[in-house]
Amino acid sequence: MKKLAVFGLVCGVGCAVILLVRKRQSSEPLQEREVWRQKKRRGMFEKMQEGMEAMPKDFPPVVMFDNVAAIRENSERILKLLEKDRSRTEESVGSAAK
Repeated sequence: MKKLAVFGLVCGVGCAVILLVRKRQSSEPLQEREVWRQKKRRGMFEKMQEGMEAMPKDFPPVVMFDNVAAIRENSERILKLLEKDRSRTEESVGSAAK
């Protein structure tokens, strides 16, 4: 009976911790969480990049990594261009509405 009570207490505390963490996460603004995730991803990418620089250039993982890095740069460039285009469209719609 004591084991069952201790197990129930541990489960209850675990559930309370999970609920508190989720409530705290949901109270943070979405933008802040997304910025934090992006920083974390950039940090991981930079660590991988440092490790890849130590390997030979013709090593298959290095070639794949270089391709992924090129795709990432292109994606960021495309997103910036789309963002500029979106702002221009919003300005033209705003001026046409006046």
